[in-house]
Amino acid sequence: MNRISVVLLAAVVLSIAACSKRSLTPTGSYQYLYDLESRDLHPEYVLYHESEDSSTLYFRIFSSELLYTRAGLNTPFTTNLKLKATVSDANGLINDSLSVQLHERVKDRQGWLLGSMRIGMKPGNWNLLIEFTDVTRNLTQPSFIAADKTSSLTAQNFLMQKYESGEPVFGGFVTPGQKLEVKSARNSKLEAKPALWHFNEDVKLPPPPFSPNAPEQPTLDGAKAVTVKSDTSGSCSFEVVGGLYFLTYDAARKSGLCIKTSGTHFPRIKEVSALQWPLRFITTKTEHEEIVKNAYPKAVIDRFWIECGGGKDHARELIRVFYRRVEEANYYFSSYTEGWRTDRGMIHLLFGNPNQIVRTSQGEVWNYGEDQSAALLSFNFRKVESPWSNNVYILEREPGYKPYWERMVQTWRSGKIYSE
Repeated sequence: MNRISVVLLAAVVLSIAACSKRSLTPTGSYQYLYDLESRDLHPEYVLYHESEDSSTLYFRIFSSELLYTRAGLNTPFTTNLKLKATVSDANGLINDSLSVQLHERVKDRQGWLLGSMRIGMKPGNWNLLIEFTDVTRNLTQPSFIAADKTSSLTAQNFLMQKYESGEPVFGGFVTPGQKLEVKSARNSKLEAKPALWHFNEDVKLPPPPFSPNAPEQPTLDGAKAVTVKSDTSGSCSFEVVGGLYFLTYDAARKSGLCIKTSGTHFPRIKEVSALQWPLRFITTKTEHEEIVKNAYPKAVIDRFWIECGGGKDHARELIRVFYRRVEEANYYFSSYTEGWRTDRGMIHLLFGNPNQIVRTSQGEVWNYGEDQSAALLSFNFRKVESPWSNNVYILEREPGYKPYWERMVQTWRSGKIYSE
């Protein structure tokens, strides 16, 4: 896949609005918050705290999602974009906002458009609202980023880049065998050298929502030290082989950068191995072992879906919805493991988008059904502190979920789709 760089053909426009009293907060009540398919724009972001008072937001978007136009037959096709960043505190009060207006000349509409924005940001915890706008189409996609600049040791103080191209790694996942360069300018003057730890055990699937057991989380107790090359500029380089990595300047290993490995196309589902494992939630142990151990697992997977759908046509629709949800889970819920393997990913995969999502600083509540109805089904996900990621949410499991879970598994196996 080719990539294209942003060419600034118009002047950068900066507008600063300091200390407004208008409220801005990512908490609240939402619907279809994690419905990736309903969005026309899918920008991705990496936030890097490069100094005490400045941070850089890197972004990318697939060029085919943008509208390119031209003024005349002899002029090039260009796209007109606007990127606005608004920084607010924990109370929702805006501290600063800025925007950049840019035009990009078409080079390869099948590649990635890459760019960056410098943001003034002092130490502390901040909410960052990013509004990416395709001005020509009058489409805006908002995104929230929790900016943790409480110390120089947190994950956003590391910039992970592909060694050969210098391109930022989006999503935190890399492929085995890839060589990386990681920068940490705020830690470059520390006497301590960066330490790299490798955790190679498989992260287990979460237990069902009615289980008395919580998901197992990887610990650094079993991790092995890996040699890493570093220089005085705060950069280090190494090659990953698989599993989880943890790069840190923290002797207590409570804060640092988590590096995950996954398939080549992550978060997309294009490999047979990526098709087979999510099926464990709706198959029996015997059925799933047959898929995994078979020399031709794709044939077994196809047969399973055809039996569920009662024919090839309906099976295709079941497959489309099921694996679209897997991709959505990977996009939104990934932490130290792929998003579909998390508690939120598990519920999203079977139940789909809730009718309502209530977000607070403590976690999220997903409501299925009408509010105040006796049939309302709620899942409470508690946000937990983890050295691996700031996106770890654990479901508060209850025995009463068992009949709902079993009914949903049977619904899929009967060829029906809930919450679509």
